[in-house]
Amino acid sequence: MDNFFSVAAQVSTLFVYVFLGYLGRKKKIITAEGDKVLSDVIFIFTMPALTITSMTIEVSDQQLANAWTILLISFGLVLFFYACSIVFGTLLHLPQQKRPSFSLATTFANVGYLGFPVAYILLGPLGVFYAAMFNLSHNLLMFTLGVWLAQGKQQRRLDWRQIFNINSQAIIFGFVLALLHIRIPELIFRPLEGLGQATIPMALFLIGSMLAESPLKSIFINKIVYFVAGLRLLIFPLLTLGLLSLLPGLERAVRLVIIMQMAMPTAAVPAAMARKYNSEYKLLSDSVAVSTLLSMLTIPLWVVFANY
Repeated sequence: MDNFFSVAAQVSTLFVYVFLGYLGRKKKIITAEGDKVLSDVIFIFTMPALTITSMTIEVSDQQLANAWTILLISFGLVLFFYACSIVFGTLLHLPQQKRPSFSLATTFANVGYLGFPVAYILLGPLGVFYAAMFNLSHNLLMFTLGVWLAQGKQQRRLDWRQIFNINSQAIIFGFVLALLHIRIPELIFRPLEGLGQATIPMALFLIGSMLAESPLKSIFINKIVYFVAGLRLLIFPLLTLGLLSLLPGLERAVRLVIIMQMAMPTAAVPAAMARKYNSEYKLLSDSVAVSTLLSMLTIPLWVVFANY
C-alpha cells in the first residue's frame, strides 16, 4: 500500500507543471497565440512520437489481446456514459440549449494531455500503450458523436480528417508495429523517444495556461459545473469500477488504465468544438477549468483506490 501512496505522490507532482503554466499565462509570459503554437507542437509532433515509441515496446500476445479488450471496453463505456449524461441532464431540468454541452462535458475526458502522463507514471511505456488504445475509441466517438452534439441544430456533417487525425494514425501505426513485432531502427527511435518525452511537461504546462484564460471567480459561481465535475471525477469512475468487476479475468494493469482514463477531468477539445460551431461553450469551458482543478485532489485518490 505504501508503494501505491508513493505513486499517488508522483502523480501529484505532475500538477507542478500545471501551476507553472498557469503562472506563466497570468504573468503574460505566455499568450493565447503561444498556447495555440504549443498545442500544435504537442498535437502534431510530440504526442504522436510518444504514442509510437510507447507502442513499439516488446509486448506479449496477452498484452496485445489486452489492447483489443481496452479498445472495446472504452467504446462501450463512452457510449454508456453518454446515455447517463442524457438521463442526468433531464433530471436536472437543464435548458435544451445547454444539454448537448452538458453531455459533452460529462462524456469526454482529457485522456490525452492528462491521461497519457498519468498512465506513463503508473505503468511506464506499457501504460501509454494501453492508454493509446483507450484514446483511439474515445477520439473516434469524440470526433463523431461529439461533433454531432456541438453542431446543434445546424446541418450535421462529419469531417473524416478530424477522426483520423495524426494522433489516430500514430496509434494505428504503432499498434501495427506492435502486432507484427517490428522494431524501429535505433537511429530513428532515439530522437522520436526524446521528442515524445517532451509531451508530458508541455501538455501539463498548456493545461495550466488554459486555466488562466478565465477569471476563476466567475467560473466557480456556476453551480452546474460542480455537478459535471462530480460525475466526471467521482461517479463515472466509480461506475466504471463496478462495471469492470463484472468482467472476470481482467489484468490489474488493464483495469487500472481504464479506471484512471475514466477519472480524468473534462476534455478541452469539445469546448473548442462548441466555440467553432457557435453553440453553448461557456458551460464546457467552465467545466474544463473546475474539473481540472479538482482533479488535482481526485486523481491521486483514484490511483490509491483503484489499486486497493
